[in-house]
Amino acid sequence: MRIKKQPEDFIVKEIKKLSLKDEGEYAYFLLRKRKENTIDVLRKISRNFRIPLKNITFAGLKDKEAITEQYIAIKGLDDKTLEKLKNYTEENFSLKFLGFSNEELELGDFEGNYFEITIRDLKPKKIQKIEERIPFVQKYGFENYFGEQRFGSVINAEDFIVKYLLKNEYEKAMKEYLLSIGDRQRKKLMKKAWGNWNEFLKVMPPMSKAEVDMVKALKRGLSFKKAFMVLPKNIRLMFAFSYQSYLWNKYLYTFVIRYFKYCRTPFLKWELAFIKEIKDEIFQQIKDLKIPALGTEYPPKDPKIARIIKEVLEDEGITEDILKAEKLGIKLFTDFERPAFAFPKDLKVLEKGNDYIKLSFTLPPGSYATVLLKKLICI
Repeated sequence: MRIKKQPEDFIVKEIKKLSLKDEGEYAYFLLRKRKENTIDVLRKISRNFRIPLKNITFAGLKDKEAITEQYIAIKGLDDKTLEKLKNYTEENFSLKFLGFSNEELELGDFEGNYFEITIRDLKPKKIQKIEERIPFVQKYGFENYFGEQRFGSVINAEDFIVKYLLKNEYEKAMKEYLLSIGDRQRKKLMKKAWGNWNEFLKVMPPMSKAEVDMVKALKRGLSFKKAFMVLPKNIRLMFAFSYQSYLWNKYLYTFVIRYFKYCRTPFLKWELAFIKEIKDEIFQQIKDLKIPALGTEYPPKDPKIARIIKEVLEDEGITEDILKAEKLGIKLFTDFERPAFAFPKDLKVLEKGNDYIKLSFTLPPGSYATVLLKKLICI
């Protein structure tokens, strides 16, 4: 079974109502990309046109191994740069200018995403099982775990960067961050060059000006802590978001395996669990369940969730003092609520063959198609 065997197998289009003008502080573009993740494309735009990365805003991260369309907004463009960007094209991405607004884009600031996804290398029985599973997911939704895109800063790292920051281990935190961006071969070269910043700059992978400036700050003698502050705030915030997403996933995972019949499936360095069977009357009690990130500003209404959050935070060694921690100019922990279940709209089979099935559906902001697919194949 293969998901994302080729980019054309995973098509994503961001859905957002735009109200644009002829003038404004932010220039809006439709970004079409293929085999590139959102952050890497923004880094290229930042580097190629000398635009501060913090001036480029977006509503959501889109998959790398896919063909995607999404909106970005760029602050303070001069006429010359705007003209270059209006219909800019590179091998794996293109920009189309749409108009202006005085509002930036914020994470989650869109109505949803439309997907067309092909799952390949399937046996006929598996295709049949997926089709049989669709009515269950249409009725009961799927567990709303954070997906792979949320964990970009830890996928190739040993641990979450936040954990190093909490121990004031700024050099280890920076090393994890910079080395996690390179491929395996380049990672070896960067490890060898670590501390020799002239050599390190030569072997670094293409990054935004911010990461290069961060290493140049070390070269000038700045501390690792101060050099970190060169990174735009939105990148520093991603360190915190990544760890909090892991904690939230752990709450939901624990809830599922503790109280329901479930199946498990691998997920990055961990695993996810999905409800396999449930009675209507039980689901009616939990379908609108919201799980808080910490339970401080949003006390959990369900005592089961309250116990799980307490257990997970204790297991991770997170105390009340740690919850208030600020590092690198950002608050590391913030409370929020997230629905435990997401419900796809218009989930249907577009096409199928002897060894593949093509699905289409729309998901609300913050929900992940890869998680929905894991639910469908977790039998």
